[in-house]
Amino acid sequence: MRRLALASLLLLGCFDWDVLSSTLSEPDLSVLDDLSGPQDLALADLSKTDQLMPDLRMPDLLPPPDLLPPPTPFAKQADAAGLAGKRANNALFGWNATNVTAVGDAGVIVATTNGTNWSVVTLGVDPGQNLNDVWFKDASTGWLVGNGPTAYVWNGTTWAPAPSAMALTNDLLGVFGSAGNKVVAAGTADAIFRFDGATWSRSAVAPKPGTEYGVWGTGSSFVSVGASNDCITITDTTQTKVSCAQAGGAVLRAAWGVSANNIVAVGYDGNTSIASKFDGANWTKLGTIPNVGKLYSVWASSATDFWAVGEGGVVLRFDGTSWTRVNPVGIPATELLRDIWGADASNIWILSSAGTIYKKG
Repeated sequence: MRRLALASLLLLGCFDWDVLSSTLSEPDLSVLDDLSGPQDLALADLSKTDQLMPDLRMPDLLPPPDLLPPPTPFAKQADAAGLAGKRANNALFGWNATNVTAVGDAGVIVATTNGTNWSVVTLGVDPGQNLNDVWFKDASTGWLVGNGPTAYVWNGTTWAPAPSAMALTNDLLGVFGSAGNKVVAAGTADAIFRFDGATWSRSAVAPKPGTEYGVWGTGSSFVSVGASNDCITITDTTQTKVSCAQAGGAVLRAAWGVSANNIVAVGYDGNTSIASKFDGANWTKLGTIPNVGKLYSVWASSATDFWAVGEGGVVLRFDGTSWTRVNPVGIPATELLRDIWGADASNIWILSSAGTIYKKG
């Protein structure tokens, strides 16, 4: 278009051709000379280190190693496949690092006498009776309880039906003792029973019957924990229902202590992890516990070393102040961990709902 306009102007005589031709000579490119000068206007050399994009794989951009839970190895010692299909899937307990017993649904009992190898214990228990808990004081004193109710006493050699257990009613879910003549069992409808060495007697706890799951005690002082914010303190002569310091729909599944005034209970409220602590007079809510889902059991080797287990292969530790999550190498995240017990800090067993038994170390 520009050339057409110039041609038209020439025809009209509006421009002098000599003048015009001088203006149409080669353009002055001297202005571009500056661009051939210093390198500051040239494209940056991307091969230079300071011009490169940051390396997102650099170590300082990774999570610090100390934020990762340290691995705590657990080895599988037994499962249903290796025990003729028998699943001891509810509870385990022992009296030292070599003698441990686990119980489960359908009257299943398995035991180890060397701390490593497990075998099925034959017992004339109705296979329709679920065994829910087991406790030992020592090599000659122990009880196991279950639905029905079912109760067997350990005499140092074998399990035998206890004639005194005829006084028991309800499904029994937990049992614990401090001596052969101080044993407490708990179960459905706030059923609390005490054994004095000769007979079992039931304690009436009113007015709101719930389910009591876990029992722990020392000397003459016991506690039981359960559903509907029901916790019960038990002595030789009294039983008192108290608040567990949780919501009304909360469920505490287990309790363990290191003294009468230092007891921790764990459980769940819906799918939220919960824990409470008893100081000998009152329960308080431990709000520091991480939400890792439902917790089913707790055990402690000392006041600064509580362990809790639950669904999703979760293992937690509590040092008396704060909770930390354990990385239990060897336990699949698909496992629902039902119980934990240890002879000491180095000999700890965990039982899953599938009947798999793991040992720390």
